[in-house]
Amino acid sequence: MRTFRDMSAEEGLSYGLSLLCRCTLPGKDPAFFALVGLFERLAACELPGAVRAYHEATAALLDSGDRRVSGDLFKDHLLSLAVHKGHAFARMAADGGRDEALLAIMQEELTILGELAQLRSEDVARYAKERQQALTLRPRQGKDPISVMSSAVWAGGSTRPLPREESEPAPGAPPLPLSQAHFAFTPWEYGRADLADRYIADEALEEIYLRLLAAKDWGAFTEDLYGLFSTYGCGAFLRNRAFMLNGGQLLPLPENALAPLVPTSLYERERVALMENTIRFMRGDKAENALLYGGGGTGKTAHVLSLLHELPEVRLVLCSPGEADIPALIARLGAQPLRFVLLLDDIAPDGKALRALSSQLCGGRAVPANVLLYATSREAPGPASLFSLALAFPYPGLDAFTSLVGELLEAEGIAANPQILRDACVDHQVDAREKLTFAGARRVAEAYKAQRP
Repeated sequence: MRTFRDMSAEEGLSYGLSLLCRCTLPGKDPAFFALVGLFERLAACELPGAVRAYHEATAALLDSGDRRVSGDLFKDHLLSLAVHKGHAFARMAADGGRDEALLAIMQEELTILGELAQLRSEDVARYAKERQQALTLRPRQGKDPISVMSSAVWAGGSTRPLPREESEPAPGAPPLPLSQAHFAFTPWEYGRADLADRYIADEALEEIYLRLLAAKDWGAFTEDLYGLFSTYGCGAFLRNRAFMLNGGQLLPLPENALAPLVPTSLYERERVALMENTIRFMRGDKAENALLYGGGGTGKTAHVLSLLHELPEVRLVLCSPGEADIPALIARLGAQPLRFVLLLDDIAPDGKALRALSSQLCGGRAVPANVLLYATSREAPGPASLFSLALAFPYPGLDAFTSLVGELLEAEGIAANPQILRDACVDHQVDAREKLTFAGARRVAEAYKAQRP
């Protein structure tokens, strides 16, 4: 199969324009928009505009946030469009559907992306130099071959280059030649690719990357991509396990929010009940929506987030009960092949938000089977609650608080002096002038470590 490197400017520009015009998967992608402008300007011998369009395309590639996979910015972008963009094919596969028309269209789109993947920045630079040379000469008669071939693209005719005719210098003033600096195109190649980041679906993604980059026809891997999306989900769900809903958008949950929880005797019964309920959910058995209630700082949210460390297959979304798009979010999660814990954090004690949510979700009947609702609140649930499992997190007394601090230190291999530790806890209670909490125990433990000789 001939590639861009084997083609003259006339052939390569006509071929590239036909591919770019046929490819609809990128939509309004800025890099593709700039590439179309680049090829059109080169075809018209508008070289300064073409150079500008090239660097606009390069800037768009750098700004796209594509994963560095291939060693080439353009190839990375094409892979991202095929694999990481949440396009209609990916959403269909993730939802378990199978539309043969969409499969056929995706196969053609992948084939086009694979053909475009053969384009190198040095090919563009060579085409620009050839068009620079064409500026100084003009055919005796007829149209520019690229113009003829471009018209043929739209008319569905042959795009083979026309026979070259004898040329003569163009009349009038000669065109202003581009300096050598104009051809200093920033290369798309950046050297060896190294996956410095980590995606949750990397076990499957790395295999897909390698197979596509080695393939002559990307369309042959349409079924492989279907299998990827139907197993691991699509879009952001290929990358992260934990998210937060902010203004209707799913954002990755910061890593510092996912610190593992040290198992302690305090709230042990609640922790085990939460874990067992989540395991039943992950197995597809009957599980209950759960409300964790108790005072602020008792570790309710931390206990739910710690599930990510104990159960690697869990996906979690944290959101405020006041978010207006919770029903839409639940529908989106329901269209994925994964299982999600949706954590509604800090439901208002007056119960209005809980009643409104229950109404929106038809008392829980509108929640798909792959979504489990957990919530935190400072008050116990009402009698007709959306949450059938209630787990209490009361404030500990001084003795339980002292034991908790000791267990936190012991988990780090520190054997605390019992009397000194109790005195530190008493001082904390007096200084804090508030209820003893799980968060407070952590602060006391950190202070104790800092004061050790």
